[in-house]
Amino acid sequence: MAKINYNSETRKQVIKLVLKNEKSANPMAKGLGIGPNMVDRWANDYRKERRIRKVSIEELAAKNRELEKLLKKREKELADEKETVEILKKLQANVVIKVNLFAYGHD
Repeated sequence: MAKINYNSETRKQVIKLVLKNEKSANPMAKGLGIGPNMVDRWANDYRKERRIRKVSIEELAAKNRELEKLLKKREKELADEKETVEILKKLQANVVIKVNLFAYGHD
């Protein structure tokens, strides 16, 4: 197989597709006429340069669970705050009524 040099732009496009999991290394490599190890090496070099590490599905799932738990907590806090606002609005309305009754007298 003849050695083919790909420019940095082509490499970046290949790397981005592989890292985004839009394409796997094997079909990309076949399409370019190079070995899959070369595409993996390009991706690994890219990760090292940018200090990007591979993340396992288990790590992602754990982070997802953590974020879902935090979201539920924040949603509850928001619901509590909304309830507090509604209570304060009702109290304010009662105070206004009582002030008006006091100021203008009542029958």
